[in-house]
Amino acid sequence: MTTFSLTSVLQKTAGVTLSKPVQVTLYMMLSSLIIWTVLFSNYPPAHNTTHSLRHHALGVSCH
Repeated sequence: MTTFSLTSVLQKTAGVTLSKPVQVTLYMMLSSLIIWTVLFSNYPPAHNTTHSLRHHALGVSCH
């Protein structure tokens, strides 16, 4: 039976979670969430700022 030390498990976990593909994926997901939230928000300041973009570029109706 193989025993793993806590340090080696933590090092392997840190190596996987901080890898470039994971970082890029998390960045893209966060960016997409922010863009989606701003463009399709009913919060008046965000809605008014992106109003013309919503109608003209995206063809999204908001009324």
